[in-house]
Amino acid sequence: MKKLLSLIITACLMLSLCAPVSVFAKDVNDDKGMYKIEDKLYADAYMLVSLDDESYPVIAQKNKDKKKFPASLTKIATAMVTINNCKDLQEKVTVNQTAIDALAGTGAQVAGLKSGETLTVEQLLYLTMVHSACDACQVLAQHIAGNTAAFVKMMNDWATSVGCTGTHFVNPDGLHDPDHYTTAADMELMTLEALKNETFTKIATTQLYEYNDYTFIHTNYMLDKYHITYYYEYAEGIKTGSTSEAGYCVITKASKNGYNYLAIVMDSPIKKLDGIDTKCSFIDAKTMFEWAFDSLKYSTVVRANDVISELPVADGKDADTVQLVSEKDVTTLVPANLDPSAVMIKPVEQPESLEAPLAKGDYVCDAEIIYGNKIIAKTKLVTAKSVELSTFLKISNTLRNIFGRKTVFIILLVLILLVMLYIFAFISKMQKAKKRSAAKRRRREQLDEELNRNLKNTNRGGRNDIPPPRR
Repeated sequence: MKKLLSLIITACLMLSLCAPVSVFAKDVNDDKGMYKIEDKLYADAYMLVSLDDESYPVIAQKNKDKKKFPASLTKIATAMVTINNCKDLQEKVTVNQTAIDALAGTGAQVAGLKSGETLTVEQLLYLTMVHSACDACQVLAQHIAGNTAAFVKMMNDWATSVGCTGTHFVNPDGLHDPDHYTTAADMELMTLEALKNETFTKIATTQLYEYNDYTFIHTNYMLDKYHITYYYEYAEGIKTGSTSEAGYCVITKASKNGYNYLAIVMDSPIKKLDGIDTKCSFIDAKTMFEWAFDSLKYSTVVRANDVISELPVADGKDADTVQLVSEKDVTTLVPANLDPSAVMIKPVEQPESLEAPLAKGDYVCDAEIIYGNKIIAKTKLVTAKSVELSTFLKISNTLRNIFGRKTVFIILLVLILLVMLYIFAFISKMQKAKKRSAAKRRRREQLDEELNRNLKNTNRGGRNDIPPPRR
């Protein structure tokens, strides 16, 4: 019986130690851009990105993940694959007839290169990025990879390496093909990577380039003050593109008063504005830049050690709560007329409580900084002070938690009943043993009395042949 009881108790205790496990799924916040530009924009897809933050926040966007044809924006990838795979940009390259024939009948923009003509890789890059010359792209592709197909594979591999997921190239020049596509978001990734390269940046922001006694003007008319409709004095580079299927596209950046932005415009139309047929890609980029420079400013929305939240602390010595504060100052782009009271800070997946010991500055969770129902920045929340562990509270709370569980309560109740049953059985057994012992004692006493009587009778009658009493 003792062995059976021990097995029952052991099993119950093991069950009491089993606790349920909760699994939390993190919500994914799809970035729609920090703000909405109220001014008129014509493009079907665009992005405005801040270049002043290493996270490159998307200030505004539309259809950034929508499949689009890149046209000559493709040449950004062409230039980068060339730069990455050419040790010396002064290498001499001879134009062959195959490169010229590849463009026959396409109507592609060319620099007029002739078979047998010799140029450097650098010259070909300038013609590619400044004049958007498709013949220069074909020559570079054959020089770097041996043939166009192998070069295009290198382009696709490079796009994938920088994080692109919606891009597929089939040529190095951007001539239309239904299987040649990308997205504004992917073009952002490729451009940001390209701008890290000093050679690319120098070439892509060159306004005028002379070759063979001819001056080539950058195809981004925002750089040219003679294009009054499009000119924007703060614009720099980078690449344009257009086909009837792709619409008008431009990727350019602008800097003013210490602020720097990148604009990506895809599939913008030609509109008659003020009676003039206007390429709206340039108008869209200019509109975004002007809006950003006029409407936004950098401002500190959260200070380091600002109290954001407060949580209960279990087992804390001389403290049952701890404040959560921002790990550091958070400075971000906000409307120039920002009302600080309209900024909200929302902890993300904040725990219900913490357990001592805690050190000052311990990370607890992230927090979203929200303005106008948009997440404009994020910060980390940390503990404002240290909280030591109270051993006494730890033990008492552990016991309270264990015995406070419903399952444990039921198990304890069963254990108590089993113990009571065991005690009852033990008492019953003892009582029965006591009764048996008393009965034996009485029987012995009776036999002793009978023996004494027989001895007395024997002494009186002289008989000594009486047998002893049976016991």
